[in-house]
Amino acid sequence: MVQLKIAFLDEEEAYLEQLKGYLIRKKEKFFQICTYTSAEAFLEGCRDQSFDAVVMTAHFQETVKSCAGQAKIILLSEGRRKALQEECPYVKKYQSAERLFCQISAMLWQEEAKEERYVPENRAELIGIYSPAHHESQMLFSMTMAQVLGEEQKVLYVNLMEHSGFYRLTRTEASEDIGDLFYGMMQKGHDFAAGLHRIRQSYRNFDYIPPAVNPEHLAEVSKPLYEELLLTLKNSSGYDVVMVDFGTVFFGFAEMLPVFGSFYCLGREGAVNRCRTEEFLEYLGKEGGHTMEHMNRLLLPEQALSLEEGSLLESSLYGGMGDYIRRCLYGGAGLG
Repeated sequence: MVQLKIAFLDEEEAYLEQLKGYLIRKKEKFFQICTYTSAEAFLEGCRDQSFDAVVMTAHFQETVKSCAGQAKIILLSEGRRKALQEECPYVKKYQSAERLFCQISAMLWQEEAKEERYVPENRAELIGIYSPAHHESQMLFSMTMAQVLGEEQKVLYVNLMEHSGFYRLTRTEASEDIGDLFYGMMQKGHDFAAGLHRIRQSYRNFDYIPPAVNPEHLAEVSKPLYEELLLTLKNSSGYDVVMVDFGTVFFGFAEMLPVFGSFYCLGREGAVNRCRTEEFLEYLGKEGGHTMEHMNRLLLPEQALSLEEGSLLESSLYGGMGDYIRRCLYGGAGLG
């Protein structure tokens, strides 16, 4: 994934500190930023490094413009634009940092494809979750685990379940979802980094790709497209952990399991549910023993769920589900 290196120039030091603080809180890896309160300091910094973009207030425009090299010049607008600034793209200074960085990345990623000079060194740990018994608490388990891991790491949650209930559970909404990301991936010259950054959102202490609103969009996804999504998220997403919640078994499902560092098979009480789980594991065994190497079989405790009792996710994080995940996270309890 392209990691954008951006210089910010503003005489208001407190504003620059707020931008840096935002990136630290978000554990943001899509951007590297350097901040300057004087043109002299920026010119000194340019001797040792180059930038993808220079975002600056009008005060610096005449002094810095000729020294920015190949970097894209973006005006940090404080509300007034002079005639000489009309041809310069701009973003509004006084808006949320989230929106500011989204606008900057969109401006840069709309340019022609560029050489990937800044590539994160780490690859994400891919964690998969699936319940052949269709456990009601599967998504609650996954999102609670995402919150637990998100306390220390940069986590991306991906939901591939049909009509998952995610939006009602979290009381969120999205104008674009994973169906739009898949559609973009099918287009020639698609920039995955731009697509991911445009649609990703945050909930509590993890990021997520909004799940499909229309379940038919998931039915249209091919094996190569699933493979491309998983490998790209693993190798170049910039996250420490990517959690994938599966809703169904699709063509090529077993072949993709080896890319996961760990995979959780969630069972539930009941004779028929046990049969479903055993058949699923038998199917995986026929596809090759390597698919079972990272399989963790968990028998989730049953619990009464009610949306009327406040936030399910909060009660799960600090209640029995959170404690259960912290105990079993890297081992797992056998079904017996």
